[in-house]
Amino acid sequence: MGKTLDKNILVISDLHLGEDLRPGGANVSYLRHLVALERELEKFLVHYTATRLGDRPWRLVVNGDMVDFMSVMILPEDAHIHDDDDEDRLYGLGFSERQSQKKMERVIARHQGVFKRLGEFVAAGNELVIVVGNHDVEFHYPQVQRTLVEWLSGLTLGIGADDGAREAFAQRIEFCPWFYYKEDLIYIEHGHQYDEYCSFDYLLHPVHPVGINQVGQVNHPPINKKSRIALSVAHAGMRYFANQIPDYDPHNAEHWGFSDYMKWAWAQGLRGCVRLAYFYGLLVWRLVELWYSLRGVETERRLLHHERLLALSAHWKMSEEKLLALDKLRREPVTRRFWKLLAALFIDRMLLGIAALVTAGVLVGQLHGLWKAVGALATLVAFACINQAMNHVRLESSATKLRATTSLIQSLVCAPLIVFGHSHTPEIVQLKGGATYFNTGTWASDDAKLAFTHLMVISDENGAPKAELKQWRDGASAPYSLT
Repeated sequence: MGKTLDKNILVISDLHLGEDLRPGGANVSYLRHLVALERELEKFLVHYTATRLGDRPWRLVVNGDMVDFMSVMILPEDAHIHDDDDEDRLYGLGFSERQSQKKMERVIARHQGVFKRLGEFVAAGNELVIVVGNHDVEFHYPQVQRTLVEWLSGLTLGIGADDGAREAFAQRIEFCPWFYYKEDLIYIEHGHQYDEYCSFDYLLHPVHPVGINQVGQVNHPPINKKSRIALSVAHAGMRYFANQIPDYDPHNAEHWGFSDYMKWAWAQGLRGCVRLAYFYGLLVWRLVELWYSLRGVETERRLLHHERLLALSAHWKMSEEKLLALDKLRREPVTRRFWKLLAALFIDRMLLGIAALVTAGVLVGQLHGLWKAVGALATLVAFACINQAMNHVRLESSATKLRATTSLIQSLVCAPLIVFGHSHTPEIVQLKGGATYFNTGTWASDDAKLAFTHLMVISDENGAPKAELKQWRDGASAPYSLT
């Protein structure tokens, strides 16, 4: 690594602050976990506010999903927003700039101790870099960014602080809409762009299309006229399904398959199954509406995305061609392809099952004697094998998707350290040419063995940068063991 560090670097990701501000988010076991999360995060921030290595300040990079806007459900009357929008009254505030600002304020109030410590960390001369993830894509909005900075400043410096102090404080906070990059040293990206269930087609302008598209057709208005963010499948699943069923744990989506959902639905009883069927149908309807509204190429979004890409090119001193190549590595959102949407909603499994039963029934009607049973059984086995083969594509983990992308990114950027979050799986992978891929996992894991992980980049005894995956334990950062 050719860079000399001006600041030591800490990288954490997936804090999911505000995740409990949803129906069912206040159960006893989760609240215990939340208390531990806040306590250890505050201790972590206090420690590194007071402790420097080599007399260098820290640059703390929160690599995506710092605030869980996606999960927050606040009804309009609870946020003192008065309107006649049935969508908001039923499903909570949407994803417009003003609504996202209200969510930001509510999350800060809920976790005020954490944000106060974060402000003190910045006030001590350290820097804070916030990389946007899929759960906090609302940081795209300038007003949401300003709200966070003003609250951090107010909690730390006080309301009466002079303009110079507030300006100096704000300059030490940076928002990165895509990635953080320090040439010859480190490339940090959340990673959701390589997961089609969470990606955005126009990451630098992730809002719903409005106006006239490329072929001269009027685009359909957003599902919710105030929900300006172009919802991913994950957003829609949380808004129209998970938040409507308080006893459902949305983390199950990370590892449950079709059979797991069927077992869970069966355990709900008849009334519970009817309720689940209703909200599942609602989710399917909303996502089909979203797919329909996103058809074609939206000139406005594409041009604004490209315009901001050019600005990033100048900011990071990276060629436009490299940034375009990086952008092309993203996985196309599921909402862009109808058959992928069917797979995401398990509808392809249902259709496959129906086809298997119909085929088996036809064979039973056409064959005679023992061949009836043989034909029916062979059909069901064949369709089961087809389904299992398709599962290898459907159920590919986000960790696998991210890992497969690192070598492609390595070929485009000059950075021996490539860092992702998103998958909630801590990893260290040696890449060709001496580079290393780190995944910082999630600070907020409910598994103590996986929680409080972070990356530290400091100088060794010769002044050269060295990186190590760490875990916060007993008031200090200790080397993290993957075994």
